[in-house]
Amino acid sequence: MLTKGDLVKIRQDTFLYAISSKPWSTKRLSQPEFGVVIGPHKLGEIKILFENQTWAVSDKCLQLIGEEDVRKITQD
Repeated sequence: MLTKGDLVKIRQDTFLYAISSKPWSTKRLSQPEFGVVIGPHKLGEIKILFENQTWAVSDKCLQLIGEEDVRKITQD
């Protein structure tokens, strides 16, 4: 489950659909990229921040970064 603020890897050949200023704009990635989760969009889609724009992406095309290798810090 992805939550707001998560760093995600966007898979190669993913289609991104603009949400903000140009709703007709789409982008197809030629290589993997990174983005930040803003929140849910529609069923099966996540809203992400990528290249200073808000995009809707299929949740199947996103991979959470740092699941296993994130160092957990506890406050004393």
